[in-house]
Amino acid sequence: MLKFKLKLGKEKIEYSVKEKNFLGLLESDKTYSKTEEEIIKDSLENPIGSDKLRNIVNNGERVCIVVSDVTRMYQKPDIFLPYIVEELKSGGIEDSDIFFLCALGSHRKQTPEEHKKILGDKLYEKYEIVDHDCDDKSNLVNIGTTSRGTPVEINKLAVDADRVVVTGAVVYHVMAGWGGGRKSILPGISSRKSIMLNHAHSITDTPGKGPNPECGSAIYEGNPLNEDMVEAAEMFNPDFMFNVILGQDRIVDAVSGNITAAHKVGCEKVSKENDFLIDELADMVVVSAGGFPKDINYYQSTKAMLNSMRSVKKDGVIIILADCSEGIGNPEVSYIINNFKNNMDRENELRENYTISKYIGFESAWHSEVYNIIYVSSIDTSLIENIPITVVSSLDEALEKAKEIKGSLDMKTYVMPDASVFPVLK
Repeated sequence: MLKFKLKLGKEKIEYSVKEKNFLGLLESDKTYSKTEEEIIKDSLENPIGSDKLRNIVNNGERVCIVVSDVTRMYQKPDIFLPYIVEELKSGGIEDSDIFFLCALGSHRKQTPEEHKKILGDKLYEKYEIVDHDCDDKSNLVNIGTTSRGTPVEINKLAVDADRVVVTGAVVYHVMAGWGGGRKSILPGISSRKSIMLNHAHSITDTPGKGPNPECGSAIYEGNPLNEDMVEAAEMFNPDFMFNVILGQDRIVDAVSGNITAAHKVGCEKVSKENDFLIDELADMVVVSAGGFPKDINYYQSTKAMLNSMRSVKKDGVIIILADCSEGIGNPEVSYIINNFKNNMDRENELRENYTISKYIGFESAWHSEVYNIIYVSSIDTSLIENIPITVVSSLDEALEKAKEIKGSLDMKTYVMPDASVFPVLK
């Protein structure tokens, strides 16, 4: 028997699999020679498709630095933002002419404590930080309309600034293909109308067909949602972009420069970092969402579902270790799951009243009818009882359920200790 330790909440539990059934461990084993500081500095010294930031700005200009919200703290903004500020100051920008704008998209407002987490203590004491409000029409400026009919309504503070620097991380994204880059503009600092019309591309044009297959993770070209975002960002044309690439709990690379050119290079780097080539699809995959705080709620755990299902056959078994100590984690995910009895009704609701959170709930419901999904979790089962996901309290129970479903545990199995790995069938 082969034995593995997998994270569940703040604990680690043991999983054993027969060697004859084991297909492989889907886990990154990369090591890195550069420090995070060296990576950040190297990127700023070698921008892509752009001059260096310090050569772009001029003394007396007002600079807006767009940052992600507190739900994206894995980006480590408190580490890289001081280097962005120093780069601006070396270009002649005064402290009083720098402010931060949080790209909340349609997310909730943040507390002062959360602002401090994003900036770090030193920057928070010195600079203004403002939350974007997608519903504040008095603070939105329409700069045009994309070829797909999306109005590009942008935060006035960013529009009025002399220079705009966008920051964030290039990661896989379930709808946009990739996070980072242009997402700092749309949805980041756009109106609710702009955001929802853009994200509505994630559903197929034909009722009943569900999620748009052109809008999946790692799809850039031909992804209508992504291409709409790119067009909007290029219309706004920020002066500089800085995005990190993450590995296991650290910054492993970074890209900076032109928002489109640098972001594309970042996407290639993320694929190189996280793509895990597999020779075949398994009958079963056992995946950890990554432990606390990555598995704090169902909403966060859907990443484990969506990534791991890339490694298993249709109608295969997916055992997900996700504590979900805070339940669903988003009221709109709960609404779309619990207020409708079937996916056709959920899809109709999305077409009439689209939100991103509802889409995430709908997509998980959709895939729960394609795969046999078993959660090892403390979540209240009544929260997801309207979709065919089995919830158990232990891994042993999950394996018993898998045996009931398939008749035997002699199944070809992958083990995935962290959901950040992205399986790719050769």
